[in-house]
Amino acid sequence: MQDLSPWALAALCSGIMVAITWLGIVFVRPFLRLLLRRQPGVNDLVSYSSAGFSLLYGLLLGLLSVATYQNMEKVNTFIGQEAASLGLLYLASSSFPEPLRGDLQALQRDYTLYVINKDWPAHEHGQILLGGASRLTVIREKLLSFEPVSANQEILLGQTLTIFNDLVQARVGRLGGVGLGLPGVFWYVLLIGAAINVILIWMLEMRFFAHLVLGGLLGVMIFLIMALDYPLRGSVSIEPAAYQLIYDRVMASDETI
Repeated sequence: MQDLSPWALAALCSGIMVAITWLGIVFVRPFLRLLLRRQPGVNDLVSYSSAGFSLLYGLLLGLLSVATYQNMEKVNTFIGQEAASLGLLYLASSSFPEPLRGDLQALQRDYTLYVINKDWPAHEHGQILLGGASRLTVIREKLLSFEPVSANQEILLGQTLTIFNDLVQARVGRLGGVGLGLPGVFWYVLLIGAAINVILIWMLEMRFFAHLVLGGLLGVMIFLIMALDYPLRGSVSIEPAAYQLIYDRVMASDETI
């Protein structure tokens, strides 16, 4: 379902809830009315009993929505840090003598394109490839093979290694976002709570259209949580625009040199 477009996913979630509400009104509600026909003030009783539950369930929906958004923002921060570190590392590498400078920058261009063209499609399917780690290992070995011959070069090497370490740490945070989602127990509670809300809607005495509207609103909230869950997967996910920007603005001009 996460591979659907946002509009299709929203329509599907709302449609499912509306369909369940409609089917319940047609096939289940008559039996509920038979059970409750001798009870005066059914609507008032159902409203009183559902008030506390609806409040807690609505609070849960809000908290889950905020949690999924915060997860997305956290992963997006790591992505921005990794892209910025890539740009700084590329600029720092330009100060090394040849042929090390050309080798380092070529390796960094290759790593950036690998993240855009290989890592990201794999992330969308919940996978983590090993090629990025291998490329970073080669870059690290190249840096460590450099022997400074002056104090300026020692400072340059130290700062470059610091930037490289920041890049690795940000990459680890980005890879952690591949499997970052709500625990399954929250989805169980979410779906069970939705079922209870639908049953309470069936029990209310109101117009048919009002029943459908309530079911559709519940579906929209579930869509929001589902769309934001897993920041790097699905149609509503983080794009590799930060890496593409660094490549176009900083690296691409040196590709043919």
